[in-house]
Amino acid sequence: MDPTEVLRVLWRQRWYVAPAVLVALVAAAYVFQLAPRSYQSTGTYALVNPNVPSSQELEADPDLAALNGDNPYLRSADTNLVTDALMARLGTESTLRHLEAAGVGTEFAVGPGVGGNGFVVDVTGVGPTPAESIATTAAVGTVLEDELRELQTVHGADDRFLFTPLVLAEPESATEQFSSRLRATIVVLLGGGVLVFGAASLGRYRETSRSGRPRPDRSDRSDRPETGPVPGPATASQAPHVDVLRHGTGSLLGTGAATARRTRGPVGR
Repeated sequence: MDPTEVLRVLWRQRWYVAPAVLVALVAAAYVFQLAPRSYQSTGTYALVNPNVPSSQELEADPDLAALNGDNPYLRSADTNLVTDALMARLGTESTLRHLEAAGVGTEFAVGPGVGGNGFVVDVTGVGPTPAESIATTAAVGTVLEDELRELQTVHGADDRFLFTPLVLAEPESATEQFSSRLRATIVVLLGGGVLVFGAASLGRYRETSRSGRPRPDRSDRSDRPETGPVPGPATASQAPHVDVLRHGTGSLLGTGAATARRTRGPVGR
């Protein structure tokens, strides 16, 4: 069915289609304006290298030599290993339990900072209000500090040999995410489109049930000229005239033959 035919059907069933269109528009406006909103805020943290004592400091201060420097991430050739391990720990169930215990939201995201710097981590918290979003981001930042320390002290390393977090940008404000409301509005409009075509189908069904057959569409008529009625056999009303003609002809033939015999007369002897 071409688009013009679809529009023609919708217009013909406009008394059924118009309420469906109105319902769809009201629902879409409600979702976009009054539905729950989503806000997000971001905090940025940098991982600062530990101040490992040099060999001269160890010789000058025997107490430094007694410190436990067994931090496994200091022995790794990959400088981004501690950051990758930290982001992996933040994505576990233990982080969700910490957030639930703190009474904040559990929707957040952790990723590398701007430019993909291995020692910069972005924490983004999501919430239905700006305040709840900021609270979630701050709570995740607290968990980040605890997890970072726990990762490095697995062998009892001293604080002098640990990477420490440094706050580069605090989550001071939250921005609304229009994409969530827009997606919900699109879904409602798609459902409204289904409702509109369903209303048009209902109108066509009721139209067919009332008339016994579909209303003829002028656009479907062909341009062929109309032909007159095809002549058929003679009807009963026309039969007496035919019989009269048949009998009349026979009478005339008989009269003509008798006249001819009288005219010729008897044959001569």
